Amino acid sequence: MSQRIFHLYRYQIIPNERIQEKLHLSESELSVDEVIQRKNEFFIEAFRQIALQSMLDEIDDTGRKLRIKEVYPLQETTHNQFYVFKVAACKTVTRETENFETMSEEDWPRVHVIVWNDDEQQVLALEHRTSAFNKTNTLANLLAKRLNKVLYKHNLNVQIHPIFDKQSFWQLVEGHKVEQIEFKMVTPNMANISKALSDDLKALAKYSNSANTELTMNAPENGELNLSPKLPQLQDLVDYSSKGGGSIRVKYKGVRTKKDTANTHSSIITDEYTVEVSPISLLERIKNFFQNR
Repeated sequence: MSQRIFHLYRYQIIPNERIQEKLHLSESELSVDEVIQRKNEFFIEAFRQIALQSMLDEIDDTGRKLRIKEVYPLQETTHNQFYVFKVAACKTVTRETENFETMSEEDWPRVHVIVWNDDEQQVLALEHRTSAFNKTNTLANLLAKRLNKVLYKHNLNVQIHPIFDKQSFWQLVEGHKVEQIEFKMVTPNMANISKALSDDLKALAKYSNSANTELTMNAPENGELNLSPKLPQLQDLVDYSSKGGGSIRVKYKGVRTKKDTANTHSSIITDEYTVEVSPISLLERIKNFFQNR
């Protein structure tokens, strides 16, 4: 039985505008606080809407034709937090016939998308299948772009980043002369993954209405950065990023290209039967992964 690999991502749902006075809301519209309280409800509604749009063949301007179908739960239950979608990507394949002709036709390789919509977790597990998408990052970006078109009407947007083992960052810098590190962090709105960040940094991002905060560390012209897990402030930034709070780019001295943690993922491996027949058991696998971190 074939194996299925799922890459893990964190999604954070944040307001487009946090300052209530700037919204000029009517009496029937929700306040910023009310929207934040219902953000996970709006997120699943948006997922279902882009699924409906895809099945109705409504072409948008995202440049990639997709089909999205909800396959779990078959019936909505109270306080459900676990959802499974299939996403198929349109590809063109060419084949040669016995009449020495060449024919082109559509192919729709599909992947599974697992959504854990707990407001303290907000995890996506994206199936890695290169015949559908070369990288799961591509799928994550396509989903975010479509979801944000719907979430916009609720004054919300979603940002999706890989979850990775923080040791992979330290392996990137160990034994190398590093001249630059760039942290790109989502404005925190999940207390359980942002505890390590300073209150000043969180407050600045929140009250400035910043969606992302970027921090760049540059070494002196003839020197290199001193990077160690013993530096608590650096450890905090790495910890938050590794939990899906953002990405880190590393530039070595004398090398033009940068290494990016966005290309590393934590993952779970399961079998085809589990995915197709008993997707609910995947939730326990995902929960166990985070309990053991």
